[in-house]
Amino acid sequence: MIEIRNISKTFGRVEALKPVSIDIEDGASFALLGRNGAGKTTLMKIALDLVRPDRGEVLLNGLASSRSISRRGVRYLPEHVSFPPWATPGILYRQVERLRGETDPRDFLQSCSELGCDKLLERPTGKMSRGQRQRVALALVSCGKPRLLMLDEPSTGLDPEGRIMVRNLLRRKTSQGVTTMLNSHLLGEVESVCSTAAFIRDGRLIGHGRLAEMSRSTGQVEVETTDTQELRAHLESRYRCAVDAEGRTLRVKLGPKDDFQRLTEEVLRSDIGFTGIRLMKESLEDIFLRVMSETEEDDVSQQP
Repeated sequence: MIEIRNISKTFGRVEALKPVSIDIEDGASFALLGRNGAGKTTLMKIALDLVRPDRGEVLLNGLASSRSISRRGVRYLPEHVSFPPWATPGILYRQVERLRGETDPRDFLQSCSELGCDKLLERPTGKMSRGQRQRVALALVSCGKPRLLMLDEPSTGLDPEGRIMVRNLLRRKTSQGVTTMLNSHLLGEVESVCSTAAFIRDGRLIGHGRLAEMSRSTGQVEVETTDTQELRAHLESRYRCAVDAEGRTLRVKLGPKDDFQRLTEEVLRSDIGFTGIRLMKESLEDIFLRVMSETEEDDVSQQP
């Protein structure tokens, strides 16, 4: 769906993007991750032809993004949205549809219902809270059947209920085959809706791929058991490992020569009831901190 080829961009003396190349598959749920000022929003705007790169090109569905036809079915929500204070959601929808002509009013009403802003249709945006305006903006950008959703900090100003609605909306769109590109600092939110990601630091791509493949083992195993004390004593005596207990969950630290299979066999041999056992892997937050710190160490080691 998106092919980013050797994109670079400078603003004066600031090198906002060093040559960046990324492919995003059709139907993917993709996240751009990095610190403030990393170049994520600039890359999004270049993909939409809102900012022209110094070098490189972007293809949307095989067409150069500089061609307006490439953006048919492409929706973009910027981080900061501003509406005329007198305009109601219904007026905004009609204005947008004059330009894109892609949806039916019933599509917009359905999106408003999914995002909990269906009771705001006759209220001017100037009399809404920031979170209410954000819900309306999300309904405008997501209604109907877009091919590609590009969302820059979509949960800005939303309460916990609103964030849950956004997550559910993005999951539904992904299940319908819509490609989503998400820029967000809420890593828990990203982890719940995105399967692939690119990590950018100081305008440079420092890692990308499927999150499930990038996540490393933490060296810990969680065992859910009906008898915490007995299983803990068994593992500490037979398996000779460090075991922590919290409620009905045991956390077992694997030794340098231990493996998950051996621990699982020991749990089975104990004949003590258990309801689950799983190898702990890095969360997206863990991946983010590791990738950022590793590249910082590389940069320091390469300095003269």
